[in-house]
Amino acid sequence: MVPFDPASIVLATLLLSLVLFLTDKVRYDLIALGVVVVLAGSGVLSPEQAFAGFASPAVMMIAAMYVFGAAMTRWGVAELIGQRLLTARTGGEAALVFRVVLVSGLLSSVLSNAGVVAILIPVLSSVARKQGLPVSRLMMPLGFGALLGGMVTLIGTSKNLAVNAMLRELGHEPFGLFEFSHFGLVLLSVGALYFLGPGRWLLPKGRKDVSLAEQYQVPKFVTEILVNPGSTLINRSVADTDLFTRFRVSVIGIVREGGDQILAPGPYNRIRQEDSLILQGEPEDLVRLRREVGVRLRDSVQVGETQLRSGDVHLVEALVPSGSPLVGRSLADTEFHATTSLNVLAICKQGEVQTKRMSRYPLAVGDTLLVQGHERDLERARARRDILVMGELDLKPMGRGGLFSLLILGAVLLSVGLNLLPISVAAVAGALGLVVTGCLPTRAIYKAIDWPALVLIGGMISLGVAFEETGLAEGMAQGMGAVGEALSHPILLLASLMAVTVVLPQVTSHIASAVIMTPVAIFLAQQAGIDERAMLMAVLTGAELGFMTPVAHQANAMIMGPGEYRYRDFLRVGTPLTIILVIVTVVVLPVFWPL
Repeated sequence: MVPFDPASIVLATLLLSLVLFLTDKVRYDLIALGVVVVLAGSGVLSPEQAFAGFASPAVMMIAAMYVFGAAMTRWGVAELIGQRLLTARTGGEAALVFRVVLVSGLLSSVLSNAGVVAILIPVLSSVARKQGLPVSRLMMPLGFGALLGGMVTLIGTSKNLAVNAMLRELGHEPFGLFEFSHFGLVLLSVGALYFLGPGRWLLPKGRKDVSLAEQYQVPKFVTEILVNPGSTLINRSVADTDLFTRFRVSVIGIVREGGDQILAPGPYNRIRQEDSLILQGEPEDLVRLRREVGVRLRDSVQVGETQLRSGDVHLVEALVPSGSPLVGRSLADTEFHATTSLNVLAICKQGEVQTKRMSRYPLAVGDTLLVQGHERDLERARARRDILVMGELDLKPMGRGGLFSLLILGAVLLSVGLNLLPISVAAVAGALGLVVTGCLPTRAIYKAIDWPALVLIGGMISLGVAFEETGLAEGMAQGMGAVGEALSHPILLLASLMAVTVVLPQVTSHIASAVIMTPVAIFLAQQAGIDERAMLMAVLTGAELGFMTPVAHQANAMIMGPGEYRYRDFLRVGTPLTIILVIVTVVVLPVFWPL
């Protein structure tokens, strides 16, 4: 027996979860689990109903697509396609931006949005450097194109699959794999054309002549000291003393008296008298070290980029991508230097260089790091993808595994397109095929899957069911229907649904937004006597238009650091695009799905 009105419990749960999503104080998978526990514990839903979302075919389907994404990444398939299509020097900046939107959109129609952005960020960083363009001119077209690509196929984004699962739970016909591809291609084309004109004019100009050392304010964190005669450091190895650990500084270079350099020294390199040590740390820690140890600061020395790199040692920018084990943890927590042998010289968050306790700073998706290290260590970091290293890229053939991955993905799409297998069955069979053919080792499967995203989807499906079961969706639809009657036109009703749906993903998860609005769209269509397909497409589209804030989607968060964007940049560039696409949707949807 529910002690309170079930609708009040669901509404309170919904509002609290939206607040938690907005504040970002609690992980979104924990929020989703909390929703399930509240709905089941209060009796609003039975345990079977509350946990049914986790057993949805959509969850298995999404997990399988993460596996395909891992295989494509492992063999460099998407990276190779991106390099082939984006490195051509034809047509100038306008043509390049146009290609970026189309390529990212088409790739994300079969791979995850965030995965495509992660793959193409290093490619575009290299392209921008070679063509002398500010990287800010390319990153936003990349992120927005990837989001629009999610509307080209059913598997383009997990939000589409979550809505499909919701339709099954409510007893309605789910969407087919390519059912809205023609409409999605229209949206993608409009987005690409937008960046040929007003979108490109609104993009930040950025900086193209600033070195990494200047960009990350290296002189604040890096200095050079001279080892005096009689210093306790003489004839000791870098790892032979806890001195540097105690003062929280790192030795990132040794300059011998004759001018020879040892950059990114190993633990067994010994310190000699009159050596100059290049140290990285907080300014106050460097001052304490100078006072308490027999060393003196080298006056008139300005440590810059040229002193931090050599033939084998590089100074590069790196990005914390979605799904990285570094997210939510600090460099100290992860023992980053010990596990990678890389030195982090500076951290930048949302365009601001962090000046306090970098080693203790919790990292987030989209944070960028200034990293120094040997080429072999950077290559290992590239392969692990805990960070994305944005350096020069070599075009390598994808090999046998890449070819098999493409063939298996093609077989999955073909079997679903010909109605030979349900999409979830075909996707899981394809994932198994990747393992059997050696395209992906078994242990890599569990690492590839974004488990928190699956938990989020399962929890939000339960919330959507509760929204429908308690009559909240019908009540909301009736309220919007009353507005629609006052407006006396179904197109205006469609536009009002679209407007409400567009607002939600700017402040919360696009998956939660779509799932919550799905039963509302169904009731609204039934009440107005119009095709529910058109209303559902308005929800799918509105939830995908997360262009106005960097927190609307992980793809936005990932491009913010490399593009040196601010919140206002997303508002300036994303708001006109959102308005244009809402207008296009309201006009085009009735053509494809008559009201």
